[in-house]
Amino acid sequence: MTPARILRSSRALAILLAFVLASSAAHADEAAARAHFRRGVELYDKKQYAPALESFRAAYADKPAAGIKRNIALCLKGLGRPVEAATAFDEALDEGEESIKPDVRAAMQQELAELAKVVATVRLTVLGAVDKRPLGNAVILVDNVALPPNASRRPVRLEPGIHVFGAHVDGLADPVEKKLSLLAGSPVDATFEIGARLGTLTITPSVPDAVVQVDGTEPRRGVWTGKLLPGPHRVVVSAPNYQTQTTDVVISSDANVDYAISLLRPGELPPAYTVPPKKPPPTQKSRYLVPMIAYEGQSMRLAPALGEGAAGAKRAFTGASFGVRAGYRVSRSFALELYGDVGQVSETYAISPATKESKTKILHWQLTPMLRFATIGWIRFTTGTGVGVHGLSVDADIATKNTVTMATTQATHKGSGVAASWLVDLGMQFDVGPLFLEGVAFFDMHGVGTTRDDTTNARLFYSSPGTRAGIRVGLGIQF
Repeated sequence: MTPARILRSSRALAILLAFVLASSAAHADEAAARAHFRRGVELYDKKQYAPALESFRAAYADKPAAGIKRNIALCLKGLGRPVEAATAFDEALDEGEESIKPDVRAAMQQELAELAKVVATVRLTVLGAVDKRPLGNAVILVDNVALPPNASRRPVRLEPGIHVFGAHVDGLADPVEKKLSLLAGSPVDATFEIGARLGTLTITPSVPDAVVQVDGTEPRRGVWTGKLLPGPHRVVVSAPNYQTQTTDVVISSDANVDYAISLLRPGELPPAYTVPPKKPPPTQKSRYLVPMIAYEGQSMRLAPALGEGAAGAKRAFTGASFGVRAGYRVSRSFALELYGDVGQVSETYAISPATKESKTKILHWQLTPMLRFATIGWIRFTTGTGVGVHGLSVDADIATKNTVTMATTQATHKGSGVAASWLVDLGMQFDVGPLFLEGVAFFDMHGVGTTRDDTTNARLFYSSPGTRAGIRVGLGIQF
């Protein structure tokens, strides 16, 4: 055989031998685990819980399984160690999430429910400070003792009393510890956020060589500067022949806090407190101008002069208008205004028995002094009312049919008129810097009896007054 073939054959034999040895070792471990398990069952049945516990633990070391961990928990319960027993049940349920039979799982959960009445339970969650998602690689610390990996997946069982909890993730700043007072049978939820941005604290004592200590860390002399987690921090400043000063300083994320501490000699009075000057609240400007656009509808009863019957016909018109309000604030909640707008509404319809359509357009304008009331704040309710003059100008193209000759005629009618009006609106205003946005619903009642045909002087509308309503938006400019 060539050297190469001999080398390949040797490698194959080595791999085969390793497989055989591994299989033999696995069978040996399984056999040992079975022996320990049987011994543990025999001892447990005799209520010899301590030696049974050792046998089950030896079996678990040879071949870990959720069922063996369950027996360990039962032994611990028999020995009167409820905290360890509850923890073992939790681990068994976690390890056997898919392998434990439903009836066995139900029995274990019943055991846990009984133990939970005499032990304290804490459910810990560790989240990333940025995305608020759970961190699976977090290390949980209870009373400065690190729990096993994946401990955050299970409840933490403890003796009732006061315990200190912490969390750690490599590469991230540790969150502030939580000190909790726990009672038996009362589960507590605690959440840590890791990865918050640090703030910078600078302590400047009045005595140059004073000793500064923050949160019990190593003292420093003179000005103290360092990065700290967001939250409260205890600062202690001392110097010979001076009274020691202790204060709590709150740090925000990404904040730079400069804190000056004055040390006093024994018997020395502190300096008089000076109230920091307050910035006066921004004054509301007294004058404003509000350009506005509106979508509106108008209900009018058209007279025979516009081709209708003897009693007229009520028709609805829709359109839009543009307006401006100029105002002067007498106080924060009351203003005087002058309102003006111009717009047009129209409608296309057929007058029976004519088959052709008629179209009527109504151009309107309005000039109204108003009183404006508003609540106080950057979001406020507002209402206004006023009486003024209202003008209408009509341009109608009317198609009618002669019932005798059956001929359709087309006639143009024009007319105009001016009358009094009453305007009411109600809505809200929102401050946006020096401007404000406005949205209101309005209702306008105005006379129509003076609107007459330019040629015949006949009335164009019945049922005075007419009504107009709609929704208006505007942008207020204050000056």
